[in-house]
Amino acid sequence: MKKIIMLLALCMMCLFSFVVNAEENKAANPMNWEISMMPKPTEEEIEAARWSIVLENNMGVYAYDMDSLHFEEVKNGVVDKNIVNVFVKTVFTDKDLLKKMNKTYAEKLAKKEKVQYCEMLMQFNVASKTYGVKQMEVYGSKGTKLESKINNGELVPVPEKTFAEAMLEICTQAVKNTDDTVNNK
Repeated sequence: MKKIIMLLALCMMCLFSFVVNAEENKAANPMNWEISMMPKPTEEEIEAARWSIVLENNMGVYAYDMDSLHFEEVKNGVVDKNIVNVFVKTVFTDKDLLKKMNKTYAEKLAKKEKVQYCEMLMQFNVASKTYGVKQMEVYGSKGTKLESKINNGELVPVPEKTFAEAMLEICTQAVKNTDDTVNNK
């Protein structure tokens, strides 16, 4: 009888150790591991890496979100490859422009905050070489949204030697790359 009780106690101890070991292994998911000598990027670094600079001039620095390029959906999931939407950002650097904008948004700015940048959803028709701003949001240096406008998306001709012309070239290249990818399959 003692042998049976000892055997049961020994089995219970082994079983208990397997249960504890299984619980520890659940916490350390073997599929959720990574190895890197570099520290993980911060939220600010991830946001900065999202934007690709297109050009700089006396008014500001212009960039676009590389992952935001997409074709306009016409209907029922069908897209028009001539119409490209893209998110762009302008970080204002012109001191006179910033002074005017700070006066315009003075009531909405927090203490010691200044106007910093503008994000826009732009639409380009690469076939007709026209563009429009579908949506625009102005932000302060502390992330405060100062203004938000939604436009009807009216397209106008792209002026030469402007940010819009540089973005039209990027959108045209994106259309061309998409056509090349489809033709190579």
